[in-house]
This record gives sequence, structure tokens and C-alpha cells, in this order.
Amino acid sequence: MPDPSVSAELLAIYLEDARGQLEGLDHALLSLERDGFDPAVVAGVLGPLHTLKGNSGMMGFSAIKEYVHRLEDVFARISDGGLDLETEVFDRLFAGASALRDALEQACRDGLEVRDLAPEMGALDALLAMERPQPAPSAA
Repeated sequence: MPDPSVSAELLAIYLEDARGQLEGLDHALLSLERDGFDPAVVAGVLGPLHTLKGNSGMMGFSAIKEYVHRLEDVFARISDGGLDLETEVFDRLFAGASALRDALEQACRDGLEVRDLAPEMGALDALLAMERPQPAPSAA
């Protein structure tokens, strides 16, 4: 439930900032898909996501905050090498970014969270549950 003390002006500032952070996420995903894993690109996503998570919490958008937190977890797993950047991963991340954008726009327009992010949250949970394939043991 949104904080009733949040003004229309504050919502507009939040939305403008969130749009910039999501644009950065899109650029990072495109770069990673095109050029492969780059620790600097992944690290560059984590700060803006952290800010978006905090700002969403301050606005009272708890479902968006939780979704962004899970997105942070996925990027942390990518950063530490625990998740390979495969087509399935990109499909889920691009779909999730689109859903997040939709949820933000609707929340700011309506003043409350109306877009259910549960399916996309489930997709991120599935990514976090994936185990990195281990190399086959060498024959001795």
C-alpha cells in the first residue's frame, strides 16, 4: 500500500528516476547479451537497482521493492559466476525488466501497485535455483 503522504510531485520524481534506472538495466542486459559477461557491466547494474529498491520502499511500493531485491540477487549470482548468461536467463531478465517497467508506470499512475509481479518473481526464483553445471571429472 502506498504511503498516503506521497505527493504527486514526489511520485513524478520517483518515476523519472526509476525510468532512468530501468533504461540502464536495459542497456546492461543488451550489452551482456551482445558481448558476454563483463564484471563492470554487472557491477554497474547493482547500484541503480539498490537505489530503485530503496526508493520503491520509501514510496510504499512493497511488491516492486521485493521484486527489485530479487533482481539484485540474480545479478549478484551472475557477478560471482554462479549463473551462466544463457538465452533462458536473458529471456527471463528481459521479460522481468518489461514487467517491472509496467508495474512502475501503473503504480505511479494509479498511486498503488496493481500489476502482479508474482509470475516474474517466480521466474527469478527459478534462475536463483539453477545450479551451474559442474565440469565432468577427468578420467585418471
